[in-house]
Amino acid sequence: MNNTNLQQLHVLCLQMHQEGKTPSVGILRAKAPFKVSVTEAIEAIKRFNAQKPALDVPSEGNVSQQNPIPTTDKSVNLHARVEALEKEVAELKRALHQISNAQ
Repeated sequence: MNNTNLQQLHVLCLQMHQEGKTPSVGILRAKAPFKVSVTEAIEAIKRFNAQKPALDVPSEGNVSQQNPIPTTDKSVNLHARVEALEKEVAELKRALHQISNAQ
């Protein structure tokens, strides 16, 4: 996949996010100014979603207006997220190992 195409698709995802829309494969393929395969659209959305939490972080001015989340809740959420990601990585490693052994 061409890196510039991926960047353009990422920009489209950002635009959709700013419009309050959730990027989807169909919408991304329809709005792209070039032909996009399903796998390219999926990859672009995956990368967008990986960076999306950074986009949703409130600015400094908004933080003071919100109720602060207790540190224990943050650490529990982060711990659960890390565990889920570790499981996913382990599954991906197993799948990759099976694929490489099959060849």
